[in-house]
Amino acid sequence: MQKGSAVISKAGGDRGRIYLVVGTDDRGYVLCVDGRRHKLCAPKSKNVKHLKPTGREVELPTTDAGVISVIARLDIQS
Repeated sequence: MQKGSAVISKAGGDRGRIYLVVGTDDRGYVLCVDGRRHKLCAPKSKNVKHLKPTGREVELPTTDAGVISVIARLDIQS
């Protein structure tokens, strides 16, 4: 999964939540943001096998409000 990919969480307490990928950490986990609960300054670390790719890629916004807006416009059913 690349930066800017839209993904859906398949496991955990956040199952069904849509995220944008902002990178990876040193363990190979994907760093995800949604602009609300997991902001750009503190992304959530998720195992790649717990994420479902949507096939959609976007340019990463620079603000949390931008992330929220992009996710809302994606029109993805979780």
